[in-house]
This record gives sequence, structure tokens and C-alpha cells, in this order.
Amino acid sequence: MIMDKPKLEWNEKYSVKVGLIDGQHKNLFNTINRLIDLLGGIPSKEQIDGIIQSLVEYKKDHFATEEKYFDEFNYQGAEEHKKKHREFNQKLEEIVQSNNENSLATAYKLADFLEDWLIDHLMTEDQKYITCFQEHGLR
Repeated sequence: MIMDKPKLEWNEKYSVKVGLIDGQHKNLFNTINRLIDLLGGIPSKEQIDGIIQSLVEYKKDHFATEEKYFDEFNYQGAEEHKKKHREFNQKLEEIVQSNNENSLATAYKLADFLEDWLIDHLMTEDQKYITCFQEHGLR
């Protein structure tokens, strides 16, 4: 089941107008694109584990960054946004657990989940905090 999956491209419409956070989001695009590259062949469990490790590091750093500013700025949407982060963690954990069975299936599940989550999260949830962050001078 080898398939050509289009890569994700960064677009300014995804920007949250904060350099640090946009940079983190771009790193996630790169990780997803590395995963998409693996789908052109038969990825090994080790390759998928490497992607998963990148995702674990990404989410830890990125969610901590956003949540630090939510708390610091008393962002009104903080609890709902943190809930979305917990849901991401839970879903990623479910996919990670399945990596022992079939790496190719895991890779596809992971790619589909990440693409859907990333675009939806960037275009809805993350856009909501732009005004708050800018009002506090974050660029």
C-alpha cells in the first residue's frame, strides 16, 4: 500500500504572528513531511519510532511554550486549549501503542491524524490566541 501523499507546505495563513511558536509549527510540518517521505516505501519500526520521538519532543516543548503564555497572560481560552493538547497526547499515545503491530499501518494512522490535527488546530484553536498574545507584546 505505497502511496504518494502530498507534502504539507507552510503558508502564512497558519501564522500566529509569534516567531517562536511559528518556528515550532514549522518544525512540526517538517516532521510530518519526513513521515510522508517514509510512506513512499516500507518504513521500519525504527524509522517510525524516530518520528514518534520527534513528535514527543515537539509536543512537550510546544505545548509548554503555549501554556506558559496562556498562564502568564491569563488567556481566556486557556482551559479549552489545554484540553485540546491533552486530547492530542492521548491520541498520539494510542497510535504509539499500535506501532508494535504494523509499522506501515502506524505510519498511515499517524500521518492522517497529524495532518488533520495540525491544520484544524492551527486554523481554529491557535488563531484564537493571536490577539491576546499581541496585546501582551509577544511577536
